[in-house]
Amino acid sequence: MAGLRTLLQLAADSSGSVNFDEFHIYNTSKTGHNNGGCCCLWTVPTGVSWFAVEMWGGGGGGAGACCCMQGWPGGSGSYARKFVTGLSGTGGEAYTVCAAGSTVCSQNKCEGCIGNPSFVSISGGAVQVCASGGGSGYVRCQFSQGCSYTGCPTQQCGSYTGSMGLCGVGGSAKGSSFCASSSWGSMPSAPFTNGGNRITRMYCFHNSGMYAGSHAHWPGGGGASAVSHSTQAGCGAPGAGGLITIYYPVVT
Repeated sequence: MAGLRTLLQLAADSSGSVNFDEFHIYNTSKTGHNNGGCCCLWTVPTGVSWFAVEMWGGGGGGAGACCCMQGWPGGSGSYARKFVTGLSGTGGEAYTVCAAGSTVCSQNKCEGCIGNPSFVSISGGAVQVCASGGGSGYVRCQFSQGCSYTGCPTQQCGSYTGSMGLCGVGGSAKGSSFCASSSWGSMPSAPFTNGGNRITRMYCFHNSGMYAGSHAHWPGGGGASAVSHSTQAGCGAPGAGGLITIYYPVVT
């Protein structure tokens, strides 16, 4: 399936190229915890009668852990795209553009944070397109015994509003009969980001989710849940922030 930018390369009759400009909205602290996202007010330039939006919601955060806990990472954010048409062509229409922020480093011993949404709305009015954040990560005491060493159920599919979209997916994990040793989690990447699933590295000692592998994949990747082999508490890693790209035709 082609990404939106690829589709914009062809003219309506598929014989030539469409000249367009683009800009990106995101918080430059892509994987830092609780980065707040990024919101801007965009005014449509004179001569532009349509624009296209492509966006990713933020990833869900991993859960905190203590006392021999293991679990699965947060889910990835959803993807959405839309062509906004019927503009006046005289310019001046204003849109609020908000890319999702990352989640906090969760200390909750059962559940992480739900990912934040990205959206574009008419300034002071209705939402035109949005992409939900990923689901929460979870941990359980003696995780392997309740899940028979397999991935526990993934979180509910995300949602989107737009012309086309793809839901994010939940994290999954493999448990261990030795508390944390040889267990691991699968941190999902968001659609069209080519990040694959990142495997966390979990050890048989207290280990916070932030250091249980790599950071969440940006944009929209789910964060790792913490692992503990003791009574010490560890925080779950944050889900990565979102991204919005807006394309509009070059006026000559």
